[in-house]
Amino acid sequence: MQTATTDQNNKIKDFSSPTPINRESRFEYNELFFSITDQKSTITYANDVFVRISKYNADNIVGQLHKLIRHPDMPRSVFYEFWDHLKKDKPVAAYVKNMSKDGSYYWVMALAFPCDGGYLSVRLKPGSDLFNKIKDIYKTVLDHERKQESISDKKTAMRSSHALFVTELKNIGFSSYDEFMWNALQSEMENRESILESTGDANKRTGEYIPDELLEVEKILRELVLALGQLRQIHTSLVGHSDYILKLSRSVLLLSKNAQISSAKLDQQDRSLSVVAEKMGDQSMDGETHLIEMQKNIFGLSELIGKLNFNIISSKLQAEMTKHFLEEINGPDTETSDQLITQSKALGLLYDAFIPKIDSISSNLGKLPEALKHLLTGVREIERFLLVLRFIHIKGKVEIARMNDESNSFSNTFQELIDEVNSAEQRLEKLGDIIRTHEKTGTLYAGYKGKLTELGARLKNYRKEHSEEDLNQTLLVGEEAA
Repeated sequence: MQTATTDQNNKIKDFSSPTPINRESRFEYNELFFSITDQKSTITYANDVFVRISKYNADNIVGQLHKLIRHPDMPRSVFYEFWDHLKKDKPVAAYVKNMSKDGSYYWVMALAFPCDGGYLSVRLKPGSDLFNKIKDIYKTVLDHERKQESISDKKTAMRSSHALFVTELKNIGFSSYDEFMWNALQSEMENRESILESTGDANKRTGEYIPDELLEVEKILRELVLALGQLRQIHTSLVGHSDYILKLSRSVLLLSKNAQISSAKLDQQDRSLSVVAEKMGDQSMDGETHLIEMQKNIFGLSELIGKLNFNIISSKLQAEMTKHFLEEINGPDTETSDQLITQSKALGLLYDAFIPKIDSISSNLGKLPEALKHLLTGVREIERFLLVLRFIHIKGKVEIARMNDESNSFSNTFQELIDEVNSAEQRLEKLGDIIRTHEKTGTLYAGYKGKLTELGARLKNYRKEHSEEDLNQTLLVGEEAA
């Protein structure tokens, strides 16, 4: 840990602004780094890796606003999203290009979240296919932002560029920033884990100063991260079917109304088709209930998967960052650093970032099998609904066959009905296959619930037993041993 001499009274304006150069300030995939800020974005703690990559001295960074390292290639609209989430007490992830003291650059995938007294941000090295796409989008958005600033004020320009940013994300398949954010974080973690596995760097840190509970939790979270692709497949498949189910509900209702309108024009002495139309109307209302319930269940499962995805990835990242930091502060070159908060306070914030989420992850994993079961039950209910519609179609065709030309509109309506039924049955078969295929996946994930619950409880006890005073003592022992 670098020794810092106090230079924290200097403001950003006291530092000469570096000129950007096309050279990377490199760091590796096996490295993570973090910073802690107060609520006004003043850096209160920066770990060694951050200090090294930024090329400032620790005393230059601590006490400064985080924009000290902002690169001019970054669109302001990205930071708008960033701070909009944090001010709403929500975690946020983003690709960020930063600038070191000498003008060199470094890209990160930053995960930031509220913590006691401010915000904590953990960074990893990005390298996925999505990262390459976002660099092009940032350039497009930045060019637009600069053009708008030349003809309007910065606030108006930022709003305009943010609208373009959201549009560009939709153009590559993301309906919102949140959807993009957790997909990006997942892509980067999968890419990183794959590289670490291939180089033999995965799970190397096993020093005696790292508690067994932390090692075990991080190992399980890594297994879950590597298996998240299956959850993403479920989510992607279900969203597409959800849109179709809503259209089917509306279409059947419209056809039933058309049938009832047509029946009102028939000879009142022949009520047979009117009865069929009324039956169709009754069934469409009943079917709508099942279809809406199915859509609600799909949305519920998608939301559950989204929460699991983000919590698993962020907790894995935070747990690993905690391991890295324990190694850093207990290493042979450890020295006291002049930071605005203590090492033990920083360590406590890292623990507190993920330990409470272990219970949430465990609980939500246990909900997966039941959620999939509900969907399969919904499929069977809609299958019965379609079977009734098919019977109504047959009954209608029989009645139409014995009636005069006045029934032509009925014939068209019933043909449209059977077309919808045929299409719906095909889609429903695919949906049922998806759910049945992933039932084992849900059960597999739920199998982690008990172990995570136990480890979460053990980590809570460890955190409670090692209060800030105890942690200070542990750090002092580590420093004496060094």
